[in-house]
Amino acid sequence: MAATWRATSGAVAYANAKDMLNVFNGTASARIIRAYRAYWFNNGTAAVTGVITTAQVRRITAASVGTAVTPVKHDTNSSALDANTTCGTNRTVTGSDIFRRFLFVNEEPVVAGTTQANWLTLVPFAEIWNAGYGDTNVEPLVCRSSEGVHLFHSGTSAVGTADLEIEFTDAAS
Repeated sequence: MAATWRATSGAVAYANAKDMLNVFNGTASARIIRAYRAYWFNNGTAAVTGVITTAQVRRITAASVGTAVTPVKHDTNSSALDANTTCGTNRTVTGSDIFRRFLFVNEEPVVAGTTQANWLTLVPFAEIWNAGYGDTNVEPLVCRSSEGVHLFHSGTSAVGTADLEIEFTDAAS
């Protein structure tokens, strides 16, 4: 079984055309990264006037600078992640393929009432990508050398924050 990892970044501020979270497999990597699930939680608690904004799950072919994110392994006995595989937020990335576009509300959830912002704090509704663990005919997002996956805020709204996660495996082939 391949080692499973989770990259998590909390309280990421929205900005126009921003890399919110990514996993990138560098040029020198001999490993294969497979992204199985991704989550975009509307967990901001500051009062903001949010809007409906847009986001994407994309493949990237380059990632540099920004803020490093240390992924957590599911099994503490798993080997260390290859040094050429990195995770980060607010990095300079080169996007290529778009796997999914979606609308998102970046307004803070409220204690009373049921709003779209509230639903997006719950795991089933925050899950924006699932490669179908139970269906062996569905491939995850595969990242070979010089490839990665990133969660991209493609909208223009610059209010609020989000918590993001990418679950991925690291294997030799």
